[in-house]
Amino acid sequence: MKTILLNLLLFISIAAQAQLPDTDIFLADMKNDHGKFSFTDPVNMTNRIGYDNQPSFTPDGKSLLYVSIMDSVQSDVYQYDLKTKIKFRMTQTSESEYSPSYSPDARNISVVRVDTDKGQRFYNYPLKQIAQPIFIKNTDSIGYYCWLNDSLLAMFILGNAQTLQVLNVRTAERKLIASDIGRCMKLSPDKKNLFFVIKQSSREWGIFRMDIQSFQITLVATTLKGNEDYAIMPDGTILMGSDGELYKFKPDIDHDWQMIADFSKTLKSFYRISINQKGDKIAFVVYTGKKP
Repeated sequence: MKTILLNLLLFISIAAQAQLPDTDIFLADMKNDHGKFSFTDPVNMTNRIGYDNQPSFTPDGKSLLYVSIMDSVQSDVYQYDLKTKIKFRMTQTSESEYSPSYSPDARNISVVRVDTDKGQRFYNYPLKQIAQPIFIKNTDSIGYYCWLNDSLLAMFILGNAQTLQVLNVRTAERKLIASDIGRCMKLSPDKKNLFFVIKQSSREWGIFRMDIQSFQITLVATTLKGNEDYAIMPDGTILMGSDGELYKFKPDIDHDWQMIADFSKTLKSFYRISINQKGDKIAFVVYTGKKP
């Protein structure tokens, strides 16, 4: 049984790399004036055929981390300076790195890495010694993640059912929270709750929040149909896209999703979005063909 599961995970990993979509990252300035949103015209910062994806703003908001595949199925982490518009390659390895973000202490770039044995594991790349990554124990079969604090890591774990598990990186102990989850996990601005998606059925998906002290979960809202990617504003408002339109939902205040921008004629189809800590810049991942 263990061999069958390992083979399944390897197949998922290899298939995911072989079927990576054609994506670009667009950037726009945004303003939230007491719930009234405005945006500048999005600008394509990658503008090429190929895979450019998984944007994440740096803590100071001056740069954007993202993943790019230039000449094969092997991916590396890049950094884009918002002021100079210069791209810098941060990793140059034989392995593939995905989902880059800063660690809570801002000393490392955290990634999900596909190792040479095709296993997916979690690593920290020290900014001062980027060529000497540090493996975090008990993270095998990780797909996505979200730092909760300097000791707790929320993980999307691959398996027969995708599960949310919380790892104590100091003790290597894991706690199962939920099953059938989506890939998007976000920490609330006050750092008290983790937001994540549970796919209760093929038609009904919900955004839940987990108290990071008690691990109790509660339903926040149903997602826009067929969508699981979102971002959270500094005031707690959740943003989610659907068919080129951007919607907002403020927990405990809004009763339904409200459209705040229509990018269907400019961006057309987008799915992943990322917002900087100040809430005045937004990155969209635009795709061609079938939705990833």
